[in-house]
Amino acid sequence: MKLLPLLSLFLMPACSFSQIDSSFIKKIKALDTADVLKYDTMAAPNDPLTQKIKLLRSERTDLTIEKIIQIKIMEEQQKDTSRKAFYQKLLTEASTGRTSTLIETYLVNLYRKTFTEAEIDDLVRFYNTAAGKKMDNSYLLLLVQSVKGAEQLLKMAAKDLEKNGKIKN
Repeated sequence: MKLLPLLSLFLMPACSFSQIDSSFIKKIKALDTADVLKYDTMAAPNDPLTQKIKLLRSERTDLTIEKIIQIKIMEEQQKDTSRKAFYQKLLTEASTGRTSTLIETYLVNLYRKTFTEAEIDDLVRFYNTAAGKKMDNSYLLLLVQSVKGAEQLLKMAAKDLEKNGKIKN
């Protein structure tokens, strides 16, 4: 349950130290102040692209946005045990209520802005392969392990630099 906050703690240092394209970093920073919901919760057209995006999202079974929201609500409920009924209603709202619909609309619009129809087709095909299914089930753990390993290697490099002024081979 603590995986998501843990992941975010490890991802930010990794992003800070890597040689990421500066426009990518600007886009991430802009999300902090952007009103991302202003246009993205408007109903998406019920066209073939929207249907394909919904199919793609249904192919993903590992860590979805919906699961992350459920985890976050359950974490908050554990911290605030006096409001169990409130958190249960919030969980229901996020799972089946108006907010659930808004989240889906937001995600469909986000995918529509990010991927072409051909790319969505390719992703659906990929997630239907054995490799795609393995990627879906393994990616988050692989990502966390990669970040933790890189973090440990950076700590070793920093220690070597402080001790010797250079990194050992």
